[in-house]
Amino acid sequence: MAHGTVEDEVTAQVEEAAASSLGQWRIIAGNRFVPLQIAAAEDFRGRIRWRYVEDTCITEITAAPHRVMRTAQLISDKDPKHFKLSLQLEGNCVVSQDGRQALLRPGDLAIYDTSRPYTLEFDDDVRCLVMAFPQEDFEVPAQLIRRVTAVRLAGDDGIGPLISDFMRHLAEDMDRLAGVAGARVLRSSFDLLTALVYAQLSAEESTGYGRGVEMHTVKMYIDRHLNDPDLSAAAIARAHFISVRYLQYMFHEEGLTVSGYIRSRRLERCQLDLSDPAQASLSVLQIAQRWGFPDASHFSKVFKAHVGLAPRDFRTTQLSA
Repeated sequence: MAHGTVEDEVTAQVEEAAASSLGQWRIIAGNRFVPLQIAAAEDFRGRIRWRYVEDTCITEITAAPHRVMRTAQLISDKDPKHFKLSLQLEGNCVVSQDGRQALLRPGDLAIYDTSRPYTLEFDDDVRCLVMAFPQEDFEVPAQLIRRVTAVRLAGDDGIGPLISDFMRHLAEDMDRLAGVAGARVLRSSFDLLTALVYAQLSAEESTGYGRGVEMHTVKMYIDRHLNDPDLSAAAIARAHFISVRYLQYMFHEEGLTVSGYIRSRRLERCQLDLSDPAQASLSVLQIAQRWGFPDASHFSKVFKAHVGLAPRDFRTTQLSA
C-alpha cells in the first residue's frame, strides 16, 4: 500500500531523522504525506521519529519554533486523504482549519483534515505526537468530523485525559507497536478517539448530530456483543428501544447494512486472532465461535469471501511471515 510520497513501503520499525537547517527540515518533514509549506529561521533544528502500524503513521516531532501551512494551492485530488490527530506534549500550538482556530497546550489534542487547508503555528520549542490515518479507516461520519477540526480537545477534562495519556504512551513506546500487538493498540486508539469526538459534539443539538450519537451507541453495543451468535437487527433495536426499520435506516444512511456491519466486525476480530501467535493453541473453530460464528463451514465460506483465503491458509500465511 502507498503511504504518501516519502515511504515506498510500510516502515517495519521505528525510523528517525534530524535536521540542522530549515532546508533539511523541509526535505525531511515537508512532504511526508501531502505537500506542505514550512516557515522558520534558517538555523532551524528538529528531529522526527516515526513508524507505521498498518496504514497509520505515528510520528513524534521535536523542533524549534516554526509554521506549517497546507495551502489550497498545494492540495490535489491525487493526494492521499488523511485525518491527523495531534497531541501536544511540550510547548504550545495554534491550529487553524475550516474558519476555526484553537490554542493547544501540553496534553491537548486536535484533529485536522489533509484534504483541506490548515495551518499549525509553533511559537516556542515544541514536542508533539501526530497520528496520520486514512479517512476511510475512521468510522465517524465525515460531516461530524468537519465540526471538530481545529477544535481544542481538552486533555484535562472528561475522557480527554484517557486518550491524552494513551497517546503519550504511544510516543514513549513506539518501538513496541509491531505485529498484532500494534494492530490491537491502533484499534484501541481509534475507539478512544471516536469516543472523544462524540463527547466533544455532545453539546450540539441537531437532528443530524443526535442520529450520529445514536449510531455511535449502537456500534459500541455491537462491538460488545460480537460473541453472541444471536446478535441481530431485532435484538439491537430492542436493546435501544427503537424499531428495526429505524435501525436499518440509520445504517443505510452510512451505506451499510446491520448484518453486513456485524459480519465485518466479527471478521476483523477473527483476522486479528488468527494472526496472533499467542492464539495459536486455539483452533480455527474456537476463534470463530469466540466471535459469534458457531458453524465452521459458514465461517470458512464468509471468511474466504472477505479475505481471499480460507481461515487455516490465512493463519498459516500470517504466522509464517
